[in-house]
Amino acid sequence: MEKIRKFFSRPRTTVNICFILVLIFVGLLLNNRLKSMLYSYTELQVAKQSQTIAEKTSSMFGVELAKLNNMSDVVEKNENNDLEKVMASLNLNREDGMTVGLLSPDGHTVYGEAFAASVFPGIQTSFRGIRAISYNKNAGLLFTSPVYNGENIKYVIYEYCPPECILKNFKISCFDGFGKALVVTKDEEIIVPFENATVEDIDLFYGKEFGAVYNEILKSMEVNTSTSRRITTNRGDYYLFASEIPETDFFLAGFVDSEAAAKGAYDIVLLVGRVFELITVLFTIGSIYIIVTSNKVNENDELIKAKKVAEEASKAKSDFLASMSHEIRTPINAILGMDEMILREYDDETLKQYALNIRNAGNNLLTIINDILDFSKIESGKMQLVPVDYDTSLMIYDLVSMIRSRAEQKGLTFVVRADENIPRMLFGDNIRLKQCILNILTNAVKYTDVGSVVFSVGYDKLNDRQIKLRVAVKDTGIGIKKEDIERLFSPFERADETRNRSIEGTGLGMSIVKQLLAMMDSTLKVESEYGKGSEFSFEVVQEVRNWMKMGNYENNFIHSAEITGEYRETFKAPDAQILIVDDIELNLAVASGLLKKTEIKIDTSLSAKNALMLTEKKEYDVIFIDDRMPGMGGVEMLKKLRESKENHNCSKPCIVLTANAVSGAKDKYIKEGFEDYLSKPIDAQELERTLMLYLPKEKVVITRESIEAQRTAAENKESAASIDELKDYIGDNDKLYDAVSRLMQRTGKK
Repeated sequence: MEKIRKFFSRPRTTVNICFILVLIFVGLLLNNRLKSMLYSYTELQVAKQSQTIAEKTSSMFGVELAKLNNMSDVVEKNENNDLEKVMASLNLNREDGMTVGLLSPDGHTVYGEAFAASVFPGIQTSFRGIRAISYNKNAGLLFTSPVYNGENIKYVIYEYCPPECILKNFKISCFDGFGKALVVTKDEEIIVPFENATVEDIDLFYGKEFGAVYNEILKSMEVNTSTSRRITTNRGDYYLFASEIPETDFFLAGFVDSEAAAKGAYDIVLLVGRVFELITVLFTIGSIYIIVTSNKVNENDELIKAKKVAEEASKAKSDFLASMSHEIRTPINAILGMDEMILREYDDETLKQYALNIRNAGNNLLTIINDILDFSKIESGKMQLVPVDYDTSLMIYDLVSMIRSRAEQKGLTFVVRADENIPRMLFGDNIRLKQCILNILTNAVKYTDVGSVVFSVGYDKLNDRQIKLRVAVKDTGIGIKKEDIERLFSPFERADETRNRSIEGTGLGMSIVKQLLAMMDSTLKVESEYGKGSEFSFEVVQEVRNWMKMGNYENNFIHSAEITGEYRETFKAPDAQILIVDDIELNLAVASGLLKKTEIKIDTSLSAKNALMLTEKKEYDVIFIDDRMPGMGGVEMLKKLRESKENHNCSKPCIVLTANAVSGAKDKYIKEGFEDYLSKPIDAQELERTLMLYLPKEKVVITRESIEAQRTAAENKESAASIDELKDYIGDNDKLYDAVSRLMQRTGKK
């Protein structure tokens, strides 16, 4: 008991236990948040659908009023003839059970049944010159329209629908038959009942469970024209909805089964929820490991104890990050790999849309994981900038395409102000630069509910080979208190936590931005007014590779997109033979599927031991080996293969194919003897590029489509650059077209 008391009395142990509890709590909150987002989204969609149904219902009533208006014209034109015959002709050949009649201003019936204004108030409304629809629960529906004699109203013509004919003439179908809808008055009198309703449907709608929610909906109808609420009953989950029917005093009301309303969205939420649960479990395991290992120290020597705690904590962190990377990236590899094959091999548009949604969800999850790994790299000092030549316009387009749809989904105005004079080709680490800008843009959209987000890019020329690229993002969001600005850059923290607790994210984004900008010799400037909005900006020096003006970034992207087709394999190698080793069968299927069109002969193995037996029987050109496998790992297999000098494959290229993507992983595997490193999820293009590098050249056949695509891209790029330079020289579009026209005439071309 004393040991247990001491164990829990240590501050570090208490902190770690609290950390585990917080992580579990956060995991539950994330799961609830996902469900809440789904329910809110579905409520919005059901409300919109109910509004559409209400508009169709209004159109049905409008058709009757339009017919009545035509009848009014017939009566007006034939007022000197026998009205009895005119009205009788209007009633001929009617099979809908509705009848037409005519009333005089003094309330007498000129033709048809007699109806009092006290029963159908619309009669009096039409004598004032307005078409109207009236309902009486005992009498039915009455459509009325004035009949003029010059500028005066001489009669009111009506079309009467008795109660027993209403459903026949105005039946309402909704949500492909999975929903039920009816039309009611403001006093909740039923005009058009449910179509094909069972006794259970009626009992459900008028039961106690629906009653309270329906009253909330009616209250909200004072503000909104349509609304929806989710409700859980003994029979299941439903969405109750209501909407005003335009140009009437009636309402549409009804309900639909929750799964029919949400369709395929539940599956995506379930997938993402499971992955977040996995992350929570992994964090918990890692924290427990820290607790256990950090307390195995020599209590008699404080100096040794402190050193050991630091070493154990560092090792636990590294092991945990490697484990997290591997355990999460492995299922994501399967999800995104299979998803890529669906996109390649199926033409069904609905299926492709689902596949694109899965790809987006998987990539968003990868962003969260990469944020954590990037933070670890920066913290350990292993993050390095990799400058390359890049196209400014394409970088801007990528950022805009990733953010615009998010902003529009929230009803925000997204404005891009990109200086067209910015040099098109720059030299710098565009990946990290784009990561910084994307984090700032994402935050702006997250924390802005109404108004706009403005993305500005400009530059200042420093000298003949450098510019200072200026980036600013301004929003009309919630703003930041002055005392909270510094907290923006603290990892795992968020400013104004109480107000922003519903905003998703790791809390690492701005911390990473600050440190990446510091590596680029820049700083992030923040100007904000609480409750009104914020502006984030920075300046970074970039070298210029080509001073040609960027121009319109969207046009440049469209041109590039036109010369870039769908997926084409870059080569074929029908005579090549490779071996893929992985203990997860789904990963083998993904890798094999991604290489299907290259026609490479592929052998697979679920264990390192079996793979070594295969290498003794057959010669391979390249071997891909997973690292973490039960029994014998990838590194051990590689050593055994290299030691077997009699094995035909002892010196063949071996490439590690692993989900371990923590900092230093690639260097570690290269030092162990692997020729190269590929991380999961597998990048199909990187996989093909790696194979082209290591397969025997005589076995690789570059595809004609790939050659033609590369040649066309190069020619178009060269032509576009030449035209842009000519345009800059001439300085005017009209002059450019005139010069080209005269040149074509000289050469005899038309």
